[in-house]
Amino acid sequence: MTISKRLVVTVVLCLFAVAASAAWERTVSAWDTRLPAQGKVQLSLWGDYWASEAAGADATTLNGTLYLTYGIADNWSACVAPSFTRWDVDGGDSETGISDTDVMTTYRFMDEAEAGVDLAVQGRVQIPTGDEDKGLGTGHVEPKLMLLASKALGPIIAVANLGGIAVLDANDGEEDFILRAELEGIYPLSDQLSLNAVVSAMTARWDGADDMVDLGVGARFTPQEQLFVLGAGYVCFTDAYDWGAQIAAGFEF
Repeated sequence: MTISKRLVVTVVLCLFAVAASAAWERTVSAWDTRLPAQGKVQLSLWGDYWASEAAGADATTLNGTLYLTYGIADNWSACVAPSFTRWDVDGGDSETGISDTDVMTTYRFMDEAEAGVDLAVQGRVQIPTGDEDKGLGTGHVEPKLMLLASKALGPIIAVANLGGIAVLDANDGEEDFILRAELEGIYPLSDQLSLNAVVSAMTARWDGADDMVDLGVGARFTPQEQLFVLGAGYVCFTDAYDWGAQIAAGFEF
């Protein structure tokens, strides 16, 4: 075999090894039980845009979050997620800058192949790296705990999240604990493309504010096993916000 042929074969085998070991989440919103393989690094960038009302004026918020996730084991991962925020009130103030940072770990302790359902637990701590006075962060350390579950139901994959956020040293009028639940259905249209629908709910952070209940519809495309792109749109059924949109892309090394 010539050197050039050996080089081609080596590259193909390396690409196959990377693709075969990739384990991206399948969701557009909910946290999935699927985790990166041991020793793999996944880098993804998520952006979202939300339209709402503030004191009777139209307001918008644009967020960007970079997720760096490492597979400690095939069923255990760690992640750090710094973020960026820009908010604007029509005819009023606006601010742009670094917002809060999440540090998290996820451990899957039950596999669907053996137990009939995937179950995992996720622990997160939100670090107040954003300026609270400028509305770019919460100003609090916020531990978060979430139970994750997923199961194939015929052609549909169901992913559910249930958990909460503890607000340490809450301000006056701010709740000490926030509950969140999410249910996402994934319908594979092909091996590379899925249609996703999600319903989520979250209790209000502030006294007198509306709880959030929303519906999202999106699609996730995986042109290669180590690469994904997605997009989704959301509408809120309460006054927590009006509508939102989300895009993301990621690559596994």
